[in-house]
Amino acid sequence: MIKKLLLAGGAAALGVVALAGCGADAYVDFEPEWSPSGAKPTASFDATVTPRAEALEIRYTLRNQGAEPIVAYVGVEGDAASHAYDVYVTAREDGTVELAKRTFAIPPGVNADAVGTIEGTVVPPGEEVSEEFSVPLPLEGRRPYVATVKLPEPVREVVFCLGAVLQSEAAAPKPAADGRGKYPLNGPQHLFCSPPATL
Repeated sequence: MIKKLLLAGGAAALGVVALAGCGADAYVDFEPEWSPSGAKPTASFDATVTPRAEALEIRYTLRNQGAEPIVAYVGVEGDAASHAYDVYVTAREDGTVELAKRTFAIPPGVNADAVGTIEGTVVPPGEEVSEEFSVPLPLEGRRPYVATVKLPEPVREVVFCLGAVLQSEAAAPKPAADGRGKYPLNGPQHLFCSPPATL
């Protein structure tokens, strides 16, 4: 069961990505932060990942402490969310597994038939977006633009990250009046991440 407490009107659905040229081998990403050229949003980020017997419980709050609106890539809203496609699961080079709502660069050698979208919400100055949900164990690798993602065996350490960008730098048209909008799945972002949790 997924519970979400979001800024009013501030969640969204995730678009489908069609792929061409994906191999059968598991993809090892080790991707660094995928950032825009501009300044990092001025925001506080509090997040925890709590291991349970059959799932990881994740809670986070992103609060806009700056003077400009921020777009947070919050993904799918409410009970319709399925973490088979709502949260991405990849490995960092140090072996930490990253669970994230974020954008990704298209890997070299992959031809994306459609870039796809991730839905985000505009967080005005002084406002925040909060969420709590669970991700089932064992974790399965998932990343846009590739068929299979390699994770360490066993997974020992995990973090949760949220992608966000200043609205003025977001690679998308102006969002709807309720703050929701669809953003390119390979668009710019800065990552806000929790402390590591040990499994």
